[in-house]
Amino acid sequence: MATQLELALFAKEFIKVKNLPEAERWELERDKEVPLGLFVTLHPLSRPEERYRARIRWNDYFSAFSLKFINLETGSVIDPTAWPQCFGFRPASFDACLPWTAEGQALHPEWLASGNQSFPAIEVPMQYALLRVQLSLDSTYQGRGRA
Repeated sequence: MATQLELALFAKEFIKVKNLPEAERWELERDKEVPLGLFVTLHPLSRPEERYRARIRWNDYFSAFSLKFINLETGSVIDPTAWPQCFGFRPASFDACLPWTAEGQALHPEWLASGNQSFPAIEVPMQYALLRVQLSLDSTYQGRGRA
């Protein structure tokens, strides 16, 4: 359950991230199903025609976030073609096995004890999440996932 502080910080940061230079490439909207969630439609710098819709959610706003990619037409969360192929992204498993995702942290509990792999203390969780996803698309994109 989100605290009042988390809800207030989330709402404030949602407004601020729209002013980031990278946000010119994003379509952002709140996820009305959960208090700490959003959707972003974005694309790799190298392939602007390849658009992806990511769902980002937090249980604890200052911990690793859940990342899922959603089919733009059907809304399906179980479509490997909705996922980009990037380092750590696993389209066939519908997750991103990376230290900064809740899914990666759940798959690798040993990361909690690792300085290099533990989730860092973040002052701006939404900005961190959006920029990590965008950086993955811009730096390691290798195409669309396959069915």
